[in-house]
Amino acid sequence: MSKKILLIDDDVDIIEMNTALLSHAGYTVVSAYSGTEGLEKMIAEKPDLVILDVMMSSVGEGFEVARQVRRNPAIAGTPILMLTGVNQEHPFNLHVGADADWNPVDCFLEKPVQKDDLLAKVASMLHTK
Repeated sequence: MSKKILLIDDDVDIIEMNTALLSHAGYTVVSAYSGTEGLEKMIAEKPDLVILDVMMSSVGEGFEVARQVRRNPAIAGTPILMLTGVNQEHPFNLHVGADADWNPVDCFLEKPVQKDDLLAKVASMLHTK
């Protein structure tokens, strides 16, 4: 049985591109286009990994989603890979990473990520689960 990945991003092109990449690599992919929809799909779909954007309906929506996931016992253990282009959108060169309280994700990668690098990180995160 293939591992299931949930993509949460409001950018349709990113969802389509990553769905094609991950599906071709043998993963089952489901998607959500907002934090609210993503949280609902996490509970319903029980993915093995979530790839989460930061900037969606609001600039920091992804951070709030990650905190809500960690507070919900039903999904708290789901690995989260945060993938964002925040530094491309805002010129303040934000340096953000995983943090137990403010940004409780397992991995933080900045866009653009090379496809081989993304696939390697996904494989590594799913192998340790």
